[in-house]
Amino acid sequence: MTNQPLALLAKFTETDEHGTLYSASLQIALFAARPLPELAEGALACYRLFMQRFGKDVERYHATNMRQARAFSAKHADIFPTLCQEKGISLPRYKIFRGKEKPDDYLPPVFQTAAYHEFSALQLHLPPAIAEDQKGLLDLVSKLAEAFPFRCGYAGYSLCWDDQSVNRSVLVPPKIAPLHKRYPGFAWGIPRILADHPLPPVNWLTLLGPEVVEKLGGITRVREDLKDKAISVEAMGAGICIRAGDAPEIGDRNRGDDLPLYREVGRYLKDYRGKEYLELDGMDAHESEAWLARFDS
Repeated sequence: MTNQPLALLAKFTETDEHGTLYSASLQIALFAARPLPELAEGALACYRLFMQRFGKDVERYHATNMRQARAFSAKHADIFPTLCQEKGISLPRYKIFRGKEKPDDYLPPVFQTAAYHEFSALQLHLPPAIAEDQKGLLDLVSKLAEAFPFRCGYAGYSLCWDDQSVNRSVLVPPKIAPLHKRYPGFAWGIPRILADHPLPPVNWLTLLGPEVVEKLGGITRVREDLKDKAISVEAMGAGICIRAGDAPEIGDRNRGDDLPLYREVGRYLKDYRGKEYLELDGMDAHESEAWLARFDS
């Protein structure tokens, strides 16, 4: 399969009387471990790129110290740049998203920054249809990677939901955990909890920063090690991008599709992924480790 039918991805949406619980997305996540003054310029460039492409579709925002999301308009466009002027050990907590029909609607496009201590995460959740134009999507990821000093990252299909909503943080995890177990291509939609891991699990695109690339022996060595013609390795930003197949996929373990190209990349990088203890929302420790290691063998 070279692409996921949009009709299939549309099935991964659930709503209730308060709005959307979760929906499928194309997620781009970049991780860094630098203080805010060293990340601000790159984060702002990514924010501006997002607003140029998707700003007309966003309707609400949620910034540090706000109790709940508020309606977004042009007069709020400078809030994120202002937050980035502050001193700190990591990116500020901020998100902007689509969703005004019901109080708990939370839908792509989403731009979000968050952190776990000194470890920062910058992510976009985009409508899945963007993956139909692989060239355009790769160009977008390349521009983000060129601007932001990432140490690692990924891009692929995911499930988009609002973990900062008290209501959603209770209702959503038990619903999406079985989907993550069955469809291995779904990345974890809340990258903040993976921010301190040496590497997150691989996906369609796996981005490696200069430190990891150096440990692997350089881009030429990586190309030599990953011999499958369906896997490409290209320079991107200050690091490299490993592309597993023409387009992102979600797989389906019930049908024997465990995404062999993703697994080939995962096996190659498993020694760099780390073994940090983590319990993902909706899973116990054993299930969480099994999910994190799903592409290791």
